Amino acid sequence: MAGLRKWRFPILIGSGIIAAGVLLYFSSARVSSDKTQGAIGKRDVYRDSQVSTADIAAPGQAPVATAAILQSKEFKSLAKNAAFQSLLSDKSFLSLRGDQLFAELLADVSFQQMVQNATFMQLVQSGALPGALAASQQQDLNQWLSQNSSYQALSSNGVFSQLLNNQAFASLLQNSAFQYLISSAAFNELVKDQTFNQLLTQASFQQELLNGSMSQLQTGMVQQ
Repeated sequence: MAGLRKWRFPILIGSGIIAAGVLLYFSSARVSSDKTQGAIGKRDVYRDSQVSTADIAAPGQAPVATAAILQSKEFKSLAKNAAFQSLLSDKSFLSLRGDQLFAELLADVSFQQMVQNATFMQLVQSGALPGALAASQQQDLNQWLSQNSSYQALSSNGVFSQLLNNQAFASLLQNSAFQYLISSAAFNELVKDQTFNQLLTQASFQQELLNGSMSQLQTGMVQQ
């Protein structure tokens, strides 16, 4: 009995040490497990946030706007048109690509109507109208062109008057590339084509004018 009392305290201390060790072991194991799961969770989140390869356009794939043009009946109809092919590769046309005013003017109905008017085209190509509009702030436009027979013939034309008030038209008339383009044989032929005018009003074509390179349209013409 005396011997049991003698060893009682060492046994209790030893048991306490063993219990603390067991508790520490399981606590460490749980913390390690949580850290491992956390790391895996982070990797899962990272993986899920990556851009799917399905969202990336294949090399050489046409943008949405270009694809829409290539599939349009108007483009398919014009693809073999020599004047249209010439226009898309014309340096003056390409230099105007990206100009918001140019895109807007091409789609303007009053402009489309007037460029089909031989008298109007004579007036523009003579250089009299660009000069008159440039000087219109200094003196009256009617006075400036009072001796011009082409202008007199158009003075009562409501569409012509509407176009004269178009800021895009007035601005582009001072652009040498636009002056050259509007005088080109290819442009003069195309503006009489209703299919071409319909293509100009399409939002996808206007977007292509502002953002595209036209090279994919030229490639598309070959494939039509």
